[in-house]
Amino acid sequence: MVVVHVGVIGLGKMGLPIARNLLERGFAVTGFRRSGSPELVVAGGTFADSPAEVAAAADVLLSIVPDAAAVEEVIRGPHGTLHGLRPGTIHIEMSTIDITRKAALRDVVRDAGGDLLDCPISGSPGMVAPRLATTFVSGDPDSVDAVRAVLDAISGPWAWVGAFGAGASMKYVANLLIGIHTVAAAEAILLAGRLGLDLELVQQTLDSSLASSAILKQRGPVMRARQWTPAPGPIETLHPILEQIAEAASGCGAETPVFTAAKTVFDKAMADGWAELDIAAVHAQLAGETA
Repeated sequence: MVVVHVGVIGLGKMGLPIARNLLERGFAVTGFRRSGSPELVVAGGTFADSPAEVAAAADVLLSIVPDAAAVEEVIRGPHGTLHGLRPGTIHIEMSTIDITRKAALRDVVRDAGGDLLDCPISGSPGMVAPRLATTFVSGDPDSVDAVRAVLDAISGPWAWVGAFGAGASMKYVANLLIGIHTVAAAEAILLAGRLGLDLELVQQTLDSSLASSAILKQRGPVMRARQWTPAPGPIETLHPILEQIAEAASGCGAETPVFTAAKTVFDKAMADGWAELDIAAVHAQLAGETA
């Protein structure tokens, strides 16, 4: 299958740069977002009035929306993709939702003559445009092969990680580490400050040491500058995934004491009204500050 036209549903902080990446790689893009997206038209794409209209126009579908209810609406809603789906269409579904619900939607898409892949993306919105985010692809290998060119264009590296649902599992593992590393970096910087160390020197020294992490390198400067907004990675975006991780860990009997402790910090941040702040704000949360 030669893919020339991609439908992108969900043109938010992640979806819009994905659409732009596709346009830059030579694909035609038709997109949909409930609140509109003049930015897509400026970038050279076409805006549709519904997911069904997107499905009718595109060779391949791609969706990235906030939650399971939104994914359900995109596919099965009164103006969902099922009402315009072409036979043989492959739907790259990038939202991080409960895999049982996504599998049920895959079955519905298959019954309609298409297929759906589970493809969560790992990375902040700022990592998408420069192609630094990683996509965890799972599902039927033949369907994956058919959309390789699209996956190459989305944003940075991607890996086929196994049967349908393995993408969600890989995202859980990745975000478990993100949650832990963020709290660990916040603790370290808080301790360094309380001990009277020069925080810039601490950053420079640790960045090239065994103690460093990608989160410390990215969020350490944010913590030092105390710039919680605008948020490249809001707490409210990470927290629902942490809830899914906790449920998945409980379901498979995995002990996660460090993750559980880190999640408690994010739970409190949400309860205290810190949802819209960047995940780096847990530094101030640990310091006992108010939002």
